[in-house]
Amino acid sequence: MKLIRKICRQFANICFPNSLRVWLLRCSGVKIGKEVYIANGFTLECDLGKEHYLCIEDRVSIASNVTIIITSTPNSSMLRKYNVEKVGKVRIKHDAWIGTGAIILPNVTIGEFSIIGAGAVVTKDVPPYTVVAGIPARIIKKIKSINEDFS
Repeated sequence: MKLIRKICRQFANICFPNSLRVWLLRCSGVKIGKEVYIANGFTLECDLGKEHYLCIEDRVSIASNVTIIITSTPNSSMLRKYNVEKVGKVRIKHDAWIGTGAIILPNVTIGEFSIIGAGAVVTKDVPPYTVVAGIPARIIKKIKSINEDFS
């Protein structure tokens, strides 16, 4: 089963169309909602069996060359003795937009209707209705909620 998950994850990096990419990621264990768009070059960095630590809710749009990190370890380096391994869940809430080349680190939640700027490195939670950019990502501005537009 782990081999199938690994193969699905690897093919998801290079295949098209989007619907096949999303299906392969679901087969690998990633939780993905409805009407999600994931562009080519998407990379999920995690140990086998941890794919379910990524949850992408409905109508999320992920641009090309985005990297999401679930697990990070120095592998066989002597640094392992220092317990520097990072493992954490990533949740991208509904209607978020992740810009090209963004990197999302473990233990991060992207709030609903949030925008992650191209090339941003997201190290902490992003509140709903927020635009972040930079390295590390910082709040650039708040955007109106949909409900505010109708009041």
